[in-house]
Amino acid sequence: MTVDSYLELFTTLFGWTFYGILWDVLVGTGIVFLPFLGILIDNWREPAQGGEFGTVTGLSLRRMELELFIALLVVVLAGQPAALTPLNAASLNYTPPPTLIDPTPPTATVAAPQSTYGSTGFTGSPATVNIPVWWYAVLSMTSGFNHAVVEGLPSAADMRTYEQQARLATIADPRLRQEVSDFFSQCYIPARSNYQAERPATAAVNALLTTYGPDDPDWMGSHVYRDTPGYYDTLRATTQVSGWAYNAARDTEYDPAAPPTWGRPYCKQWWEDASIGLREKMINEADATSAGFSGLVVAIAPALASEQQNDAVAKTVLANAPPSWSNNDLVAHNSGSTGLLNTVENVAKGGLASGGVVAASAFFSVTMTAVLQALPMVQAVLL
Repeated sequence: MTVDSYLELFTTLFGWTFYGILWDVLVGTGIVFLPFLGILIDNWREPAQGGEFGTVTGLSLRRMELELFIALLVVVLAGQPAALTPLNAASLNYTPPPTLIDPTPPTATVAAPQSTYGSTGFTGSPATVNIPVWWYAVLSMTSGFNHAVVEGLPSAADMRTYEQQARLATIADPRLRQEVSDFFSQCYIPARSNYQAERPATAAVNALLTTYGPDDPDWMGSHVYRDTPGYYDTLRATTQVSGWAYNAARDTEYDPAAPPTWGRPYCKQWWEDASIGLREKMINEADATSAGFSGLVVAIAPALASEQQNDAVAKTVLANAPPSWSNNDLVAHNSGSTGLLNTVENVAKGGLASGGVVAASAFFSVTMTAVLQALPMVQAVLL
């Protein structure tokens, strides 16, 4: 018989062992016979209270016989542990699902549990436990039915593995994190402000929204801003971006005789470049923090175009990155008042807000981790 977790290997045996002990107590104290006594009393009391005579007495007797037979059948099949249906420890096994770390996990048994449950907990588990015939059939049928349904599902990549990998994909490099923050402040915010003010409803914009979804303008890699004239193709970085060479034809605000260390790319170039573009850097960072994540996205959604697959990786990284989106200059000047004191106050408030968000996110993450780890144990105990 196949179970669904390491813990269930032992809770199944110990649960039915405790049931056998409780059943012996019920039989030894006579409590198990109380329902039969109740049937006799009810079938005697009802005709007596109604003052009925004659054939009613015979009908009451036959009804009493029928109810006693049903109750006895329930006790024999669903109550009394039977030697006919023993639950052997040797027949229980659990094969965990394969993961990226362990693609061929070993099958766990009571003798070789592949966990610490058999050594530090649940020691002395019984080799054989007698269980009622009915419940043995229910266990066998439900276990077989559940696993048959799971095996019958179409072959697909493991969504749980994808979720685990997606949690790990983040921006660990502080320089890349700062570059993302700069792009957000210098490209995305101006582009989104223009979009909200103009609300273009051209055929080209509507086609992009149909292809990439109505929420496409809500993230910094929006195709509306990248492919619509007047947005990322005309907006430029307001400061020098490390890694981007100076271009005299583009960076005309600098003196060619004394060029700067780095250039100021257009936002479209900054995001899309195949070698040093921001999206390409985030995809590489995703694979660095969560090995093979970009390839896993392709395996999960092979029907998507490569552009949408790359966007999915970038969105995942951005979702897990620390929320340091706005630079200090933007925060400092986003106020109705001016002056050094107000600037310091705004920056301090922003720092406290970021700290609160990080603390709340950390608490939620810890809580969800504990819940996810406890759910298999709850299932094993309940079953």
